[in-house]
Amino acid sequence: MISKILISSDFEAVKSDLEDKHKHMVKFFISDEFLLENANAMICEAYIAEAEPKLLVAMAKSYRNEAQNRLLKIIEEPPKNIYFMLVVPSINMLLPTIRSRLITENKAQKKQRLSSGLNIKQLDLKDVYEYLQSIEAKDRGELGKNELKELVIAIISEALEAGIKFNQDELSYFYNQVVLADLNTKAVNLLVPIFLTILKKSRV
Repeated sequence: MISKILISSDFEAVKSDLEDKHKHMVKFFISDEFLLENANAMICEAYIAEAEPKLLVAMAKSYRNEAQNRLLKIIEEPPKNIYFMLVVPSINMLLPTIRSRLITENKAQKKQRLSSGLNIKQLDLKDVYEYLQSIEAKDRGELGKNELKELVIAIISEALEAGIKFNQDELSYFYNQVVLADLNTKAVNLLVPIFLTILKKSRV
């Protein structure tokens, strides 16, 4: 185990992976913005003596300079069995003084956009019904919320690329469906109104 910076914007995947690998040896400090109070909490946790190695993980979309400066000394001279990981969407969010003290691992890979596998231009009710049946079967434990969000975005993007025009209200509704996907809403409940809108607009 080593202390490091991990570049990734998929905090959920990183957290799941670390929990699988380290189980009870990892403590998370997750926030939208890493503040001085977060740094202080991390330092307090670092000074709780451990017989086994412990990994302290900060995850944030941005890091305040004062919070980073607060961590400098303990990162440079960590207590026995304590390791640090700073997860960031971009290395540029961290001060040079922090970057110089930790190795960097980049997991920010560009993913290819998910494809629905549908021919949106020739879509009909039969296609939609069969597709939803396959999605419903997959939704039973296999379709994660991130994959569902990507699927919703893919279907809407493919409809736009097929030349289907949506008004502002419809686009706002689609955005809300993406938000609902993040709240573990059932896939079929999200997709039915989207497909019905696409079918209606494609016949205009």
